[in-house]
Parts: sequence; structure tokens; C-alpha cells
Amino acid sequence: MELKNAVAICLISLFSATLVVLIARALDNQAALRLEPQLAQIAEELRAIRTQGGIAAAGSKQTNRPEESLVVYYFHGNIRCATCEAIESQTQAVVANDFAEQLESGEVVWEIRNYEEPASADLATEFDIHMANVVLCRMRGDEQLNWRRLDKVWALVGDKPEFAKFVRGEISDMLGLEAEAASVEMPDLLDLPLPELTPPPLPQADNPVELPLPE
Repeated sequence: MELKNAVAICLISLFSATLVVLIARALDNQAALRLEPQLAQIAEELRAIRTQGGIAAAGSKQTNRPEESLVVYYFHGNIRCATCEAIESQTQAVVANDFAEQLESGEVVWEIRNYEEPASADLATEFDIHMANVVLCRMRGDEQLNWRRLDKVWALVGDKPEFAKFVRGEISDMLGLEAEAASVEMPDLLDLPLPELTPPPLPQADNPVELPLPE
């Protein structure tokens, strides 16, 4: 992400410098001569980034994104309260700390939306959002597969460990991580060998009693 930002800054700087040179040339040729070395330096930095494969790497990262992803939405309104901000910060901490690998690969996406803005109106209606909340939405490309609204965050926001445990469990469930753990093959108890048991000997009487035989 830092490399991508650096590329964008270089491009903007290159365009701005070019514009300044054109204006300066129209006003004062000497000013243009003073600015041209800076423009040459910017162009050299841009060529160095291209040589290192920065632009190509950014493009390949986009093409390698998984087909399916889980978007973790945090919705808030125009007015923010301390509880709303705590829900946001604690949810973001769970996503960043417990799902860093999925976040890096694009399997998990963290997104903040203002449900009172027109750009988020359709999602707010879809998820029935009227107050700050967290929504997990499973996506395949631009298609919604299923979603889950985590209303319980309001009840748990005051207990950080329980809040994190709840959000972590819901995300894991939507990603299928718990199902994978439960599907580990266990040995069949019926196939385990049983130990050989030898019955103890029967007690023997010292003086056996003579019983009469039937005639």
C-alpha cells in the first residue's frame, strides 16, 4: 500500500511540475530553467519505481484477490457517541489482530460506512441499519451470498474480552474456520484394539464335599 501511494504521489508531482514549467516558460524562461532539474529528479524516481516492479506488483496483487471475500462493515451515523466509537475500534482491533493474514490476502475486507450518506443508503436498507452496527457480508465478486448483522455488539461493548470473543467467533463462522476445525477426522473407537482379558481362576476348596450321586 505504501508503494502504491508513493507511485500516486510521484505521478501527481510529475503532473504538477509539468504544469508549473509550462506556466513558468510562458512567464519567465529563467524560472523554467530553475524548475526543470526538479522535474528531472521526479521523473528519475518514477523510472526507479517502475524498474523495481512496483507498478506491476500492485496490478498483480489486484488480480490475485480471492474470488470470495468477507466484508466486515462498520456502520455509523452523522452523530458519533463514545459507545459507537468503541464498537468501531474494538471490531477493527479484532479484524486487524486475529485475521491479519486474511486481511492481507483480501479474503477479509474492513469497510466503514456512514448509513446516513446517499452512497450507503442501499446497503443500510438491505441490512436494516438505523444505528451504529457491525455487519458481516459474504461476497462473490459483486454478488452478495449471505450476511449477518451483529446486534449483540451493543450488549458486549463494555466487556472487551467477551466482545472480541463474540466478533472473532462470528467472523470465523462466516469464513468457515470453525467448520474446518470440527471436520478433523477422528479415529473410530470401534476400530481400536481391545486388551486381552484373562478371567481369574475359580477358588478351590481344601476339603471338597462329597455329594451323593443320583441312583
